[in-house]
Amino acid sequence: MKLVKSIKYLNKILDRYRSDGFKIHLTPTMGALHAGHLKLVKESKKLKSIVVVSIFVNPTQFGPKEDYKDYPRTLKNDLKVLKKYGADIVFTPIQKQILSHKTKHNCPQFAIEKRLCGKSRPNYFPGVKNIVLKLFDIVQPDAAFFGEKDYQQYLVIKKMTESLKLNTRIICVKTVRDRNGLPLSSRNSYLSGQEFKIAIKINKLLKKLPPLIRTKLKINKILNHTKKVLIDHGVDKIDYLTVLNDDLSVRKKISDKSRIFIAAKIGNTRLIDNIKI
Repeated sequence: MKLVKSIKYLNKILDRYRSDGFKIHLTPTMGALHAGHLKLVKESKKLKSIVVVSIFVNPTQFGPKEDYKDYPRTLKNDLKVLKKYGADIVFTPIQKQILSHKTKHNCPQFAIEKRLCGKSRPNYFPGVKNIVLKLFDIVQPDAAFFGEKDYQQYLVIKKMTESLKLNTRIICVKTVRDRNGLPLSSRNSYLSGQEFKIAIKINKLLKKLPPLIRTKLKINKILNHTKKVLIDHGVDKIDYLTVLNDDLSVRKKISDKSRIFIAAKIGNTRLIDNIKI
């Protein structure tokens, strides 16, 4: 496994692999890796490609009062597990280098960015697109892997890739959950023991919703009642709890293409999840 910081050196290595006929697959991360990230690496590895994992805590996707400075940075352990899981290259770009990297494209904007997380985190999707586009320009991956937990992010990146006609296939990998059903997230490490118990209750309530919603009766009433129960169980704030189509369009009817989306704060930790109906 190679650890690379220089864009120029990375390009040199990847050009050599391409000339030998290898496909290049990219998993962009911010580090603090868990089993969810490693599943992306495993899925990439299945396709017998050169597996590139980027680790970069992207300052442009954090708002002024968000957790950029406190975001967990565990590079030594990340490198250890990536070597174990068979990553070929770990790209840890120098911040100044990647932020100043110019691409030939401007990031398009999409209506879906204004929904869900985009409402309360206006910097998030512009910042994510900005860095992911730079990574795509540098790595030129044949495929890139994203987790289903961040479903809105996956859709935004997919739309950006299609809009700019980039030759990168965007692959969504199923959410990895712990034994309690909680989706794995680097931010779970912020939770105290009591907060973790509250987070588990979010998932338990979420799993009860699909059969209720499939009845198509009083969906808003069901969602409002669920919000109240969550607050009563110790959730401090609910950014959203809603049902949308899987392209994030507003539902006209409930179908197997509908999803439930939630973002909630427990203490200072914001957690997101989504499940299919």
